[in-house]
Amino acid sequence: MKNVLLIDSGSGGINILKECVRVAPQCNFLMFCDDKNLPYGNKTKEQLQAITLQNLRDVRRFFKFDIVVLACNTLTCTCIDICRATFPDVTFIGTVPAVKPALENFSADEILVLATEATLRHNILINKNPNLILKAMPKLASEIDAHLDELDVLKDELCEEFKDVKNEKCCVLGCTHYLAVKDILQEILGEKVVFFDSANGVARRLKHFVGEDENKFQVQFLVTNNQEMLSKFWWYYSQ
Repeated sequence: MKNVLLIDSGSGGINILKECVRVAPQCNFLMFCDDKNLPYGNKTKEQLQAITLQNLRDVRRFFKFDIVVLACNTLTCTCIDICRATFPDVTFIGTVPAVKPALENFSADEILVLATEATLRHNILINKNPNLILKAMPKLASEIDAHLDELDVLKDELCEEFKDVKNEKCCVLGCTHYLAVKDILQEILGEKVVFFDSANGVARRLKHFVGEDENKFQVQFLVTNNQEMLSKFWWYYSQ
């Protein structure tokens, strides 16, 4: 059974974890929620690389991971290359905004990409398509974690945030946290807006690296700051 480490700053990675367990359940999963450094999206590339490499070194002392899933779009576009160079014996799987499948179905000027500032700045495919409609959401990841069990309280704020958004035919959720408020965004943007996210693509990529001889799995959680978040994250995972 492969040891699989998933890393994110909080609940966003849990959305990836859920899909990985569903699609590739032959693994020993450790969900590493780095709430000490939440949010990742407002940090520099250099800061994120230093944080991530140190986290990997620390975790490897007690969890000998075979595969690491960077369950965060921001970490993937800023850290995956240096992670692979530093840990050449480990398989790294990234999470990237689902811009490619969106572009296969819509023109760039019909696609709204919601992401962190760092992802919008560093993602290669986003930068290659200047006609994409980009919207940075610097506070949303933190607000989602703060209100994980009462997400409806974010509705009024999101309505105000998107009051000038119109005519977009699809929306790319370019941060794994944002899957938590997908239903709210669907209501705000309209029933006809098509949403794209990366969870299933990451899970299918993981399945490529694990066997199919076992159906059992194990899931563990680790937080880096507020131990009270463990129960909240477990509750969210079980939904």
